[in-house]
Amino acid sequence: MNRKLVSLFAVAAIFSATGPALAGSVVTGLNDSLSAHPMRYIGRCPGVITFTGTVDVIGHFQPGSTVEIGYQFSRSDGATGQNQFFSVAHAGPHQISETWTLGGPPVPQYAGWEKFKAWVTDSGQHPPGLGDTFSNEAHFTLTCR
Repeated sequence: MNRKLVSLFAVAAIFSATGPALAGSVVTGLNDSLSAHPMRYIGRCPGVITFTGTVDVIGHFQPGSTVEIGYQFSRSDGATGQNQFFSVAHAGPHQISETWTLGGPPVPQYAGWEKFKAWVTDSGQHPPGLGDTFSNEAHFTLTCR
């Protein structure tokens, strides 16, 4: 066989092997961030701290093709939340939130944090090594009056 024909077969084999993976949406990265509101609570207890997070999805999306993202909150007292999920149909920022109610006797003051991890639930069409990603720790203090 001549070189041109062998090269043509090689290119055809590559496209047929990668073709189905390119048919749907592909997430190539996640960037996570989290903030606490208020960062400093002083008032009647129990107090409520609201955590607002952003999962910035990076990738290529085909019309009608969604990708499921999973996430889980964890906090400074060792507790972890349940796995939660949302579907995305486009790249860009996606908001998540969580609240933590605490304070009062016997804990009139508390300093803590929350963070979350996020992941793509279907790894079939996404680059290898795109595992869990982690947000920053969103710190807060709470003082009961």
